[in-house]
Parts: sequence; C-alpha cells; structure tokens
Amino acid sequence: MDKRLQDNKLFQDIEKEEIEKMLICAKAKEIEYEPEEYIFRQEQKPSKLFLLLEGSVMITKDFASGKRDVLFLVHEGEVFGEMFLFSDTESYWYDAIAQGKVKLLELPWEFFYHFCKNACKHHQLITRNMLEIQSEKNFFMTRKLHLLSGTTLRERIAIWLLEQETENDTIILRMKREALADFLGTTRPSLSRELMKMQQDKLIEAGKGFIKIKDRCKLEEVCG
Repeated sequence: MDKRLQDNKLFQDIEKEEIEKMLICAKAKEIEYEPEEYIFRQEQKPSKLFLLLEGSVMITKDFASGKRDVLFLVHEGEVFGEMFLFSDTESYWYDAIAQGKVKLLELPWEFFYHFCKNACKHHQLITRNMLEIQSEKNFFMTRKLHLLSGTTLRERIAIWLLEQETENDTIILRMKREALADFLGTTRPSLSRELMKMQQDKLIEAGKGFIKIKDRCKLEEVCG
C-alpha cells in the first residue's frame, strides 16, 4: 500500500491493514490524468470522493460569458469533491482540471453510506476524518469570501498575500499568473500592473514563481 495513504488525514488513526481492507471494500481505484484533462465537469452527477496522490488540480467555475473563476487549487494529499458527499446536490457546480500529470485515488460514495463486515468498525473514524476535512474546507471558503470583500485589487492582493504560509516572507506561487488573476477576480494584465505598482511602492518584490513581502506593516495598512 502507498505509504502516502497511511499518512493521509482521511485515514488518520486507522491501521494499515484496515486501510487495505477498506480500499478493497470500497472498490477504490488509482486513476491517472494528463495535463489539462477534466477529472469532472459542471453538470455531471457526483458519485466519488477524490484523494490527490500526485500533482495538483484546479477547481474552477466557468460561465456562459466565457469568464472563469478559480475557486481553489488542490494540492497533493488533499481531498476534493467532498462537499457533494453529504448534500443532495445532483450535479457538480464546478470543474476539476488536472494541472500537469495527476494521480488520484477515487472512492465511490457507496462506501461511506453502507457498512460492511470487513471495515464497518472503521466507518466511524473515516467519517469523522471526512467531517474534519469538510470543516477545514468551509473555513477556507470563508477566508476567500473575506478576500473578495476587498474593494480594490490592491486590497485583495494584500489580503491574499498576508494569509499565505510563508518562509522568510516569501510566497511560492503554485498557480500560473492567469489562474491567480482568476482567483482574485481580475484579469492577468490588471494583476501584473498592480503587482508592478506594489513593487514600486516597496511593498513586495515580485519574481518568476514567487512574491516576497517587503513591508508587512504597510501591507496590513492596505487591508484597512
């Protein structure tokens, strides 16, 4: 069994042997996707929970106008599709798109709804873990609502930067510039211009693949 599964939060406090039984019982499958391939699309019927083993996945909402909102990026070890597991929603509200080569573990929902003789005593643990993950996602989406409450692009950029985990005040960009612009509710040219202005104002240093916070106090003032 892949050690990444044993260390994953979804299987927290569950022994290796029991995880193996659960995966067989659940009829779980490892699936690989090519870059830019859709894992699922809006309006498809939800039926699986996804655990990202390798790569990253972009969660987006496309509109008839052609506008795209990037809701969030899924990283290795994270679960997605879980918000539909405990709801009566009949179709996906967003798309999931592979960013580079991706490997996923797919778990059919039936496993979470039905107990079996092989793993039923562990359903309580995996359901508890799933609810904790759901709670964290809800917190993340609340933070994004706070981010989008910024009235100017500079405010939104400042809020986003200050909420990132950093080492030496340096944020490693996991999204391409265009995807980050979609996430912040703007266009790529507008984002690039504002980052340049913020660099000129000595608030940040923007480079290829990173943004470094130069003056945290002034950045906090931007947020009001």
